[in-house]
Amino acid sequence: MKRLMCLILALLLLAPCLAFCEEEEEIETIVTILPAPEQTKAERPPCFPDPADDYIPLPESANLAQGKPALSGKHADVYVIKNVNDGKTDTYWESLGCPAEVLFDLQGTFSVSTVAVCLNPSSIWEPRIQEIAVQVSLNGENFTEVAAPAKYQFDAATGNRIRIDFGAAQAAFVKVIFTLNSASRSQGAQAAEICIFE
Repeated sequence: MKRLMCLILALLLLAPCLAFCEEEEEIETIVTILPAPEQTKAERPPCFPDPADDYIPLPESANLAQGKPALSGKHADVYVIKNVNDGKTDTYWESLGCPAEVLFDLQGTFSVSTVAVCLNPSSIWEPRIQEIAVQVSLNGENFTEVAAPAKYQFDAATGNRIRIDFGAAQAAFVKVIFTLNSASRSQGAQAAEICIFE
């Protein structure tokens, strides 16, 4: 008898819940699928300034150094000379101490007037000063100085790049000479890209 009473009591307590469940109405869910915009590269919303707007501008002409034969002395660790003109700033060349030279064979004679030296533009690269000179040659043996040694400030705020402009000179070979790097983590010259322009 006691068991029957418990069963009746349980049914009485569950009845409102069962009635609620029966009356619960299903709400239709509407999902609208929108096509994603076509995008082939990272884009910056117009309301955010582009840091590249403050970069030191480079000439719009072709970079005569890219992919051309380049020679240097000993390099630090894995930072080999081929990194200096591979078209990428996330790889770099680093000499084993200063002074250091990079010699480019342009594989032809050109009227050159600008040399640019670039580091990785990331802000994790501390500001530094490098002292640099530029010489040119027609035969790879006799060189003429077109830009005397001068100290150049590298800073991520301006793209971690500098440009050295000089009077146009005929050149088949260009030598870039580093005599100082003020960076706290390196005693050698550093360049992610060295570019040469007419």
